[in-house]
Amino acid sequence: MPRTPDPNLRERLIAAATVEFAAAGFAGATLDGIAARAGVTKGGVYFHFAGKEELFFAVLDHWRERRRRTLQLPAPGAGGAATALRAFLANYLAFHFREPEATHLLRVLATELRGRFTARLREDDRQELRWLRACVRELLVQGMRDGTLVADDPAQTAFVLAASVTGVLEQWHASPADVEAHCQEEELARVLVARYATGAAGSEGVVPADFDFRDLPDV
Repeated sequence: MPRTPDPNLRERLIAAATVEFAAAGFAGATLDGIAARAGVTKGGVYFHFAGKEELFFAVLDHWRERRRRTLQLPAPGAGGAATALRAFLANYLAFHFREPEATHLLRVLATELRGRFTARLREDDRQELRWLRACVRELLVQGMRDGTLVADDPAQTAFVLAASVTGVLEQWHASPADVEAHCQEEELARVLVARYATGAAGSEGVVPADFDFRDLPDV
């Protein structure tokens, strides 16, 4: 009697491949290792995927969709778009801090595989960064309309904020023990947005333009 196909096998393979690729990189990961993690034979992998490359893209697609479902743009509330922007950046950082495999996969994509499978991989990398910049830019534009944010060039400001966030993740991935004390997502988001926030929504932590640093006490 033929065995009934496992309806959850594809999801198990993606979960196993996530751990394998994050731990070993693309070159070091093997279909045998992924199959072992999923509790199937290599034939079970080939039942759903033509090979390692196709499986890697499936893993990327899975995490991209999960990230975007999780990180919906928050609707501006009482604090306007400045509060929404802080929430979005904090949530983006928190997602990666709590899902380290997703961050490792982005690192594999951006470093080890930058020169491989050129067209598809570079487009994946670009699309992810474009999505992040577009989300930040949209909130900046909303903030300029409701008066809670100021940006001379929303596109450039979105680039700077996105680069800051991805830079935080890069440092956290490279040496988490060295930067763990600084990786509090709410505080990081507050600091990043304070430069562009106005009024009560952004006054906390912002140094007034006429502040004289000579008034600070000696330490």
